[in-house]
Amino acid sequence: MKNALEQKKSHKFLIPAIALALAALGVSIWLVVGRSSNNPPAPVTTNTKEQAKAISALGRLEPQGEVLKVASPSTLGTSRIVKLMVKEGDMVKQGQVIAILDSYDRSVASLLQAQSQAQESDRNLAKVRAGAKSGDIVAQEGNVLSAAANIKSIEANAARIQAELEIAGRDYNRFLQVYKEGAISQTVLDTYRLKVETLQGQLLQAQQQVQQARFQLSQSQGLLSSVREVRPTDVQFAESQLQTAIVNVKRAEVDLDLAQVRAPIDGQVLKVNSKIGEVVSQTNGVIDLGNTSQMYVVAEIYETDIGKIKVGQNATIESEAFEGDITGKVDRIGLRIAKNDVLGTDPAAKTDARIIEVKIKLDDSKKVSGLTNLQVRVKIEP
Repeated sequence: MKNALEQKKSHKFLIPAIALALAALGVSIWLVVGRSSNNPPAPVTTNTKEQAKAISALGRLEPQGEVLKVASPSTLGTSRIVKLMVKEGDMVKQGQVIAILDSYDRSVASLLQAQSQAQESDRNLAKVRAGAKSGDIVAQEGNVLSAAANIKSIEANAARIQAELEIAGRDYNRFLQVYKEGAISQTVLDTYRLKVETLQGQLLQAQQQVQQARFQLSQSQGLLSSVREVRPTDVQFAESQLQTAIVNVKRAEVDLDLAQVRAPIDGQVLKVNSKIGEVVSQTNGVIDLGNTSQMYVVAEIYETDIGKIKVGQNATIESEAFEGDITGKVDRIGLRIAKNDVLGTDPAAKTDARIIEVKIKLDDSKKVSGLTNLQVRVKIEP
C-alpha cells in the first residue's frame, strides 16, 4: 500500500514537469522561426547569372574551307597513279602538281603531234599565200605521174592474184570431189584449201592498196591544182586547216593538264589516300587537303540555344590535347538543323540531340594546325 501511494505521488509531480518541458520547447521553436523570418539569409555571391548566359557545347576542329578530297578528273574515268609528288604534312600551293596519272605520256605524245601538225599547217598557209614556183609545179606533176604509175602496178598485181585465186579455187573444188571419193587424204585437200585462203587474203590486201593509191593520187592531183593557181578559196581552206590544228593543240594541252592532279587551294596534305600504282578512288581521292593556316571550330549548338548566338561573339576552346585555352569569334551560323555528330563521354548526355553547326574562327591556329577533327569543348560568351 505504501508503494502504491509513493508511485501515485511521483506521477502527480511528473505530469506537470512534462507539460512544462513541452511549453519550453514550443517557445524555443517560435523564437527560432520568428528570428528566421525577420532576418533572411544573405544571398550567395556567385556568378550564376553570368554562367547561365554562356553557351557550352562540343565541337570539332577543321581547316578553313573544310577538308577537301582531291581526286582525278572525272572525265578520265578510272586512272592509275604513276608518280606521287607529295607526302603527308607537305604544304602545297594552288595549282601545284601533286600526282601524275597513267595517261600523262600518251597526252604528251598527242600534244607533240598536234603541235607538229599546227606548224605544218602554218607553213602550208604561208606557201599558199606566196603562190607556187614553177619548180614546185613540176615536182607536183611528177608526184601525180608517180601516183598514177603506182596505181597501175598495184592493179596489175591484184589482177594476177585474182587469176591465181580462180585457178586455185577450181583446183580445190576438183580435189574436194576426189576427196569425197576417197582417192586423196585430208592433208592433201587442206593444202589446196590453204592456198585458196592465202590468195584470198593477198587479193584483199591488194585491193586495199589500190584504194589507198587512188586516194593518194587524188590528193596529189588536188595539190597540183592548188599550186598552179592561188585562189581565195585556197587561202581560206589553208587558214581553216591551221585553225583546226590550233584547236587540236589546245585540246591536247587540256588533256595533258587532266593527266595531272593539281592542288585546288593553298594548304597542307593531311592524308595520302592513293599511292603509286593504285587506281584513284573517286570517293577518297588522291589526298585530303586542308588550309591549316587558319583553323575553325565547328560547334554543335542545341536548337533551343541558337537564338542566343550572334556573329562576332567571343568563344573559348579547350581540350586535354593542348595546353591552355584558345580564343576565337563566331564567324558563321548554320542554316540547317541536324543530329549531333560529336559525342561526348557523359553517358547521361543526349546522343540524338538536334543541333545547328556554328563555325568559330580561331585567333591563333598554330597550336592546333595538326589536330584536324579533334573534339573540343566550346564556351560562347554573350
